[in-house]
Amino acid sequence: MSNEALALGITFLIHVIGACVLLGLLLRSDGGGWRDWWPRDDDDGPGPDPGPPLPSADPSGVRLREPGRLSDAHRSPARRPEHPPQRVPQRERV
Repeated sequence: MSNEALALGITFLIHVIGACVLLGLLLRSDGGGWRDWWPRDDDDGPGPDPGPPLPSADPSGVRLREPGRLSDAHRSPARRPEHPPQRVPQRERV
């Protein structure tokens, strides 16, 4: 028997054994089933108090689902005042 055939046979045998173990656990007669493997969500009752909400949990001041542009929902920032024109130096006559 070649080494490749032996490796394939061992791999197949391991998978068959694993499938038999899983089926045996699923079909056992002591009343336990596959649903007993994981805890249920409602077993422990309510969880701990989450505490006060964070400031970022406040509702938005702008509703974005209304028709219109997004830029209309916020005021534009104030513009900087214009700078006065630069004085042009005058040449003095000597």
